[in-house]
Parts: sequence; structure tokens; C-alpha cells
Amino acid sequence: MTISRLSLILAGVVIVGLASGCTGKKPVTLDEALSFYRENKLEQALPIFEQLVAEDAANWQKQVWLAETYRRLGKKGEAVKAARRAIDLNPNSSFAHTVLAEASNPVLGEWSEANSDTTWFHLMKAIECDSSDGHPWLVIWGEAVHRGEYPLMGKALRRLVESGFLTKAALAYGRWMLRGLPKDAILLTNGDMDTYPPGAVQELEGFRKDVAIVNRGALNEQWYARFIRDNAKVPLPFDDASLDRLESFKDSSGNIIKPSDQIFRAWLEQKSKGVLKRPLAVAITVEESYYSTARDNMRYAGAFLIWTPGTGESTPDITALLAALEGVKPEDFSGPWVSEQDRSPIRRLFTKNIVQNVTRSAIVSGEMLLEKGRSADAQRWANWADQLDKTAELGPVFAERIGQLQSRVAKAQK
Repeated sequence: MTISRLSLILAGVVIVGLASGCTGKKPVTLDEALSFYRENKLEQALPIFEQLVAEDAANWQKQVWLAETYRRLGKKGEAVKAARRAIDLNPNSSFAHTVLAEASNPVLGEWSEANSDTTWFHLMKAIECDSSDGHPWLVIWGEAVHRGEYPLMGKALRRLVESGFLTKAALAYGRWMLRGLPKDAILLTNGDMDTYPPGAVQELEGFRKDVAIVNRGALNEQWYARFIRDNAKVPLPFDDASLDRLESFKDSSGNIIKPSDQIFRAWLEQKSKGVLKRPLAVAITVEESYYSTARDNMRYAGAFLIWTPGTGESTPDITALLAALEGVKPEDFSGPWVSEQDRSPIRRLFTKNIVQNVTRSAIVSGEMLLEKGRSADAQRWANWADQLDKTAELGPVFAERIGQLQSRVAKAQK
């Protein structure tokens, strides 16, 4: 090869290299975008998804992931456009129909084009396309309540289990939540993973159906409040006319007091007067500010805090703690807490953390039993907590505290 020919070839390589570098964009992959997305770094994921779609507009999967990222960032107009493009490319995409359903759902946030009929249409299309996709079933449950489609509520919970969307560990947590509650309790929950698992256990196993599970976020909706009154037989502290007038307001400290807060505070007042006969409990996952006006009356019982009359009892309710733990095995909570099919980065990142509530309840039980001189029972629950702490997906969290309890137990048994 002559020098002149080699020079031309090298010059061509340089020219090609300069041309590719002039775009100012490095090559990106879907896996790279999904890595940011699954870490809930949506602002970093978005430009990568946008670049992927710009380079390959005919790829429906890239379009739908872009749509979902837009939706989670509150860019609902962009989400709808991208989801519709995905459906044009693949009319059978359950994922794309679910994005459209959630973006259009008035319950999930204000938007000028929100429409419950649009939400319902696309939810039905989503399960028609793929009934094994758990995501639409998650939304269908709430919409079924809204529309009075009560048989569909039960079906939604069953499909969440059958599809594997609710995992073994999540369902074990649901049973643990219910197990120690007093009969006919009203249990206020916080989010998806302390609401759907116990509800699914009730539906599929018939376990503790006497308990009324009330999601505090949904309780802001009048139709949901009427549902728990008429179907779960939970007495509301307001009549229909008063319920219709409930609106959010700011208190003297600037805190926003939502309808859910007002209903719960009215229940607390009824409890203090002996009017509300059913036991009232709040899941441990609910932030303290929700029940701060009655903090002295809320007694820790592991999965929940139970309203207690009088000035309140500062010590945990050991009877409820042990009732929830008895018959439960640490391996029940092993394995993933969130299904691989779950597209929520929030659930993927944080759901596994709630196992700490179970481990902590076993440790507290052991500590209280040791104080009562029941060292053999204390050792049992210390070892139980140790096994759970080591085998749960989250990994060891309480090693130091468990070790201290085990040392105290060993010293007491000498």
C-alpha cells in the first residue's frame, strides 16, 4: 500500500470520526436509561429516553418508557403523546394503555384533560392486551371502587397475586399486619404496599375479614369514604351533607388539613367519648403527623399503633406483638419484596425497607419478655429476629441491637 493511499484512508477515518463527534451526543442504550429510571433518577433518565426515541422513533418500547418517565415527572401532555405513539406502533401494549389510563386519572392529580372514562377505557384495553400485567390491576381496584364494580375489586386483588405482582414476602407482611389486630378493628394504611397485600390476603384466604382496611389517601375522596361506610360498615363521623362540604384548609400553623385528616380526627374524638365502638389503629407506615393530635393515646403494637383510652400506655402492647408473630417464620419474608414486573421505581427502591417493622417487633418482644424474667421466650424472639435480619432482601440492619439482646439473655440464663 502506498503512503498516499494510506493517508487517504486515515484521513477518511478522521473525517468519519469528526463527523460522528459533531453531534455532541454519545451513544446511549435503553439499559442505561432504565438504570437511572429504576433508581428513581428520572431527570437523568429523561434525556436518554428522549435521545433513544429521536434515534429510533419506530421502537414502541422506547416510546412507552419515555411516556412513563414523562408521566412520573408530571408532564402528562407529553406522556399521553408518547404513549399514543407507542400504541400506534404496537396496539397490544398493555404498558402503553396503562400509562394513558394513569395519566388521565383525575384521582392521581389535577390535569385539564383528566377524564375517568378515558382511564377506564384504557385500563380495560390494558388487561385485554395482557391480563398477566399487574400494573393495570393495581389501578383497576381503585377505579372499581369508584364505579361500584365491586366484583371486579376482588378480581383485581386475585390477579395481583396470581400474576406475581404481589410477592410472597409482601403477602406475608400483609398477614402480619392483620394478625395482631383486635376484632373488628379499623386500620388506617398509608400506601400501596400496606394496603394491597392485607387486602389480597383477606380476599384470597378469607383471613381477618373482620378488619376494615382504610387507605388514608383514598379517604380524601367522598366516593371512597361512602364505600367504606356502605360496604366495609365503617361508621363515618359525618352525614352525607357534611361529607360533601369537606374541603382542605390551612390551620393556624399553615398545615394543610385534608378531608382524610378531618375524618380521622373526628373518629379520634368519637373514641374519646366512647361513641366509636370499633378499635381504631394506624399502620406503622403512616407518618406520625397524621395522628399527632392523639399521640399519647396511640400504643405501639408492631404492625400498627392502636388507640388506647385514658392518658395512653407508653409501653408497647406485648400481647398484640406476640399475636402477630406467633406461627410466623422468618423465611416467610425472604425473597424479593417487589416483582420484577413492577414498573414503579419508588416501590422497587423502598418496599424492601418495611421488613424492618417486622424485625423491630420481634426485638421489642424479646426485650420486653426479658424484662419480665422470661429469658427462654426472649431468646426465642432474639434468634428469630436475627434469622430474619440476615435472610431478608434488605440485609442486616439490627445486628448490633440483636447482639446486645442475645448477650443480655445469655447473661440472664447463667
